[in-house]
Amino acid sequence: MTTIKNVAVVGAAGKIGRPIVDRLRASEQFNVTVLTRDGSRQHDFPADVTVKTVDYDSIESLESALKGQDALVSAMAFEAIHMQKNLVDAAAKSGVKRMIPSEYGNDLMNPKLAAFPIYQPKIAIRQRCEEKAAENPSFSWTTIHNASFLGPDWTLDFIVDVKNRTADIKDGGDVLFCATTYDDIAQAVIGILTHLDETANRPVRISSINTTQNELIAIAKELGATEGWNLTYSKTEDLESEALRRWAEGDHSEEVIAMFINRAFIGKGWGGYFPVLDNEMLGIKGLNREELKAIIKLAMDR
Repeated sequence: MTTIKNVAVVGAAGKIGRPIVDRLRASEQFNVTVLTRDGSRQHDFPADVTVKTVDYDSIESLESALKGQDALVSAMAFEAIHMQKNLVDAAAKSGVKRMIPSEYGNDLMNPKLAAFPIYQPKIAIRQRCEEKAAENPSFSWTTIHNASFLGPDWTLDFIVDVKNRTADIKDGGDVLFCATTYDDIAQAVIGILTHLDETANRPVRISSINTTQNELIAIAKELGATEGWNLTYSKTEDLESEALRRWAEGDHSEEVIAMFINRAFIGKGWGGYFPVLDNEMLGIKGLNREELKAIIKLAMDR
């Protein structure tokens, strides 16, 4: 039976990566190594975390750093997704048994999303993983689909800014979507590494809680934000059309990217709501409404 003991993490200092490192350490099941291009980051991590400096442009550098690692977890930022190609190749060559590439977010197995230009780098990396797994059966992959991110920060602001009482309500505001905390994403990593057979060469779909924009506003009002809301309304179908037009014209701004993302996780049937979840297998308990309310309270009090 294959077991995972040594785990390398890329992007370990980020919003997704740091909780993953913390959860790996807290489980006391793994030896954790962080790969970074900046050797000065050694002091950013606890003493029991090994930090290795690598050159992401060099497969040889990455292969050397990954020798002896059983798993590789990538939490690379959106703008660096394409840099994972060398990581996939090096992982497969160095004997890594499981790679979790950075594909967090919406369900990119949904064929509607496969046509969106912003997701092409993620899809290309997953396809590279599929190729390497076909060539080398000892190498496998898992992606984590969590739809929307959820926390008392920009992740909630992106959906509804409860602190400033502003929101653009999409498709009426009652479309159900999955929202997932960073901690539950980190728990998904633990679950994957301890359920290798069940999670091999496929995505896992997780959610901390299913909610809507209107529910988030209603909770904020329960907490005292009863007046002064600035609400606008839009249709995700219109956002999609405008995003495709502007992207084709060369506008790759954050505003356009946000239009694509909103269509992806709020547009009904577009991959932001998962009727079947892998939560139980992965050890994700999720949130109840009171716990969601606590997150919203923290966001309001920032």
